[in-house]
Amino acid sequence: MLDEQDKEDIYNYIKSIITELDEKVDRPNVVIEEVLSWTSFQKYLTKNVFELMIESSTSFIPSGKESEIIASLIQSRLIQDWEFQEASVHLRQIQNEILKSTQSKTLLELYQRILQEDYVPLNDSQEQQELLASGLVSIESGKLRVANRIYKQVFNQNWIDKNLYKTQEGFIDANNVAKAASENNTPEVSEDNERRPSEVARVFAYLFIVILAVSFISLLVFLILKSSQSSPSSKFARSVSECQKFSYELDEALKQPPNRLKVITKGLSWRKEQGISLNEQCEDFRKNVEKSGIVPSDIENKFNQVLRQEAQTKIDTNQLEEAVDILCKISDEYEYIEDIKSIFQRWESTRGNKIQNKINQLKSSCPAAQY
Repeated sequence: MLDEQDKEDIYNYIKSIITELDEKVDRPNVVIEEVLSWTSFQKYLTKNVFELMIESSTSFIPSGKESEIIASLIQSRLIQDWEFQEASVHLRQIQNEILKSTQSKTLLELYQRILQEDYVPLNDSQEQQELLASGLVSIESGKLRVANRIYKQVFNQNWIDKNLYKTQEGFIDANNVAKAASENNTPEVSEDNERRPSEVARVFAYLFIVILAVSFISLLVFLILKSSQSSPSSKFARSVSECQKFSYELDEALKQPPNRLKVITKGLSWRKEQGISLNEQCEDFRKNVEKSGIVPSDIENKFNQVLRQEAQTKIDTNQLEEAVDILCKISDEYEYIEDIKSIFQRWESTRGNKIQNKINQLKSSCPAAQY
């Protein structure tokens, strides 16, 4: 069942970009219908597809080519290699919700039924509610269906088989470990006394291996501790999933002003907690993205952009002292820090004593005031 508020939000979003869309396509109405036929009004996917279309510096969609070009765009920028595409963060979040669930195997089996049978009657069971909460399926006429065409192509039978195999493999491994432990604890009666010396030798061999393993682990722990002491960024590194989520939140905040304050609070808290830049805290995430052949997300720079947007809102409403506070939180790594410095220089000569005093008061700890 489609959320009417979501539907209204999408229509409002489309109205806001219609001028830009006119410059990119011959028939905007046909393009809009084609995109919605892929996304079924899913908010993030719909906005993502339109943004990919508008941001492209070369593509133009002529009359009669809408279906072909939009399908190609979605395939190349969202579906193909979706586990590594920067634009496909939303798809990876859905996968994580399913696979990290305590009942992931049950969810995968239920989803497989829905995919194969096209729909499953709604019964409000716990697994149905959890699958609905992931966004992977939606309610249509009292039945569960896959939420849209993009999800169908990404989370297909191959995806189900691969992840069902992993959950089954994990279950078998756990059983094998338990079985082996049980067998090792069962005393065996030797019928051949001549085998006893070899058994003793085996025990000594096991002990020798254990001693070697303990020594190796001790050395490894020592090296890790030493490395963490010499590298503050590794000591305070954030998890890849944590940084991936924050990168997505920053992207959303850049598009939706209501999200900015929450994200700013989180980013400033991270900086204060660790005392190092967001890039250093999320170095592993950036390296992972880079290994996939994608330009890594510069989290510190994106955070600075969010701060810059919030400061501009304060400037537009003539709240200059608050704007100074926010601009002073922009780090010197920001690619446009020189522009912020120019603003401060101009304010010192054109604004009243309040602004001058405010800038002077923060000067020692404010990168934008270092000129």
